[in-house]
Amino acid sequence: MANTVTFSVTTMPRKGAQGNFRDTVLNLQTDALEDCFLSVFHIGDSYALLNGEALPGAHTATNAQLRAYLIHRLAAHDSLLDFDVKIDRASEPARSRS
Repeated sequence: MANTVTFSVTTMPRKGAQGNFRDTVLNLQTDALEDCFLSVFHIGDSYALLNGEALPGAHTATNAQLRAYLIHRLAAHDSLLDFDVKIDRASEPARSRS
């Protein structure tokens, strides 16, 4: 993706979540992401690391806005996951053009 915002995501099961965490992560419906690419980098029993790229926009202005976007798109119907999102500093120029 040209002029993209790169980011990393640590996802973990929400407190009290039931079900298989690995299956939940592997079955994320990433087709709900209209302008993002997301891939699983590492998955463990209690957390997973994901990498992503997104076209610059309002949802990539801050870590909190990107986190809210991902939760809305990926976990809207499945509240088993929580996300910690970090936008890479190298993406600052792309974010400022949005």
